[in-house]
Amino acid sequence: MELEHIAQKLADLKTLFDSTLTKVDERDKTISAKDERIAELTDKLVEVSKLKDEALWAKIELMKQMTSERENVTAQILQLQKDLGEKTNKVKKLKQKSREAQDGLMGSSFELDRIKKDVDDKEKTILEYEEKVASVASGSTGILYDINSSIEYMLERIKEANRSLRIVAPSIEFLVENGLIGPLNALPESCVVNIAVALDLTENQAVIDQWKARGWHVFNFSDKNFLMIAANGADVSIAYIAGQKVSGFFSNIADLVTIFKQALMHPYIKAVRI
Repeated sequence: MELEHIAQKLADLKTLFDSTLTKVDERDKTISAKDERIAELTDKLVEVSKLKDEALWAKIELMKQMTSERENVTAQILQLQKDLGEKTNKVKKLKQKSREAQDGLMGSSFELDRIKKDVDDKEKTILEYEEKVASVASGSTGILYDINSSIEYMLERIKEANRSLRIVAPSIEFLVENGLIGPLNALPESCVVNIAVALDLTENQAVIDQWKARGWHVFNFSDKNFLMIAANGADVSIAYIAGQKVSGFFSNIADLVTIFKQALMHPYIKAVRI
């Protein structure tokens, strides 16, 4: 009897030991899976950070290029104005010469006409450059570096929208928390609105129905890291957000608006229309 009892105890201990080994193996597998997931997420974070930095530097380089172009155009205007002054002085001298020397009147008149045409051409060129500089100088371009400045810019553009508005935001809750939902709902009925946000089709159904009843084009866009807006087709803002950190820019310069409005369309291509 004593031997049977000891044998049973040993069998029980072996069963317990085997069970413990199985649990240890399962735990090791779980830890390995989590380590792999952490490594995967770390790689994604590094990639996103790299892409964000590359986008920011590209925008900065573009603005440097615009500044350089403005300086070059200004230098060309100054040179043309100098040339124009020299031509004007030459015209005055030829007029004086034509009055003093009747014999050379025909030749001077011919030269005078040629120089007048040259002056007219240069004045036209100067006007074209001045119009180009005025277009660039009157525009507004800047960097968005925090959530407050980004929200302030979006509020301003929403209030100015009267013909069209295209907006991308993380969620309806984000719009509510940052005071954007009220101005959005106050848009005139004539304004054509396209809005892309992450939607919960159960919790957000009332808001979705309200927007669709107004004829808005509503899109379910799951990526919650973008803030984008374009009002009346005259300006554009694109920003990448992570919590309170923002990396973005805005502009109403026509050439830049044309370029970056294409980027604003990307979320609508990836989103699902409701």
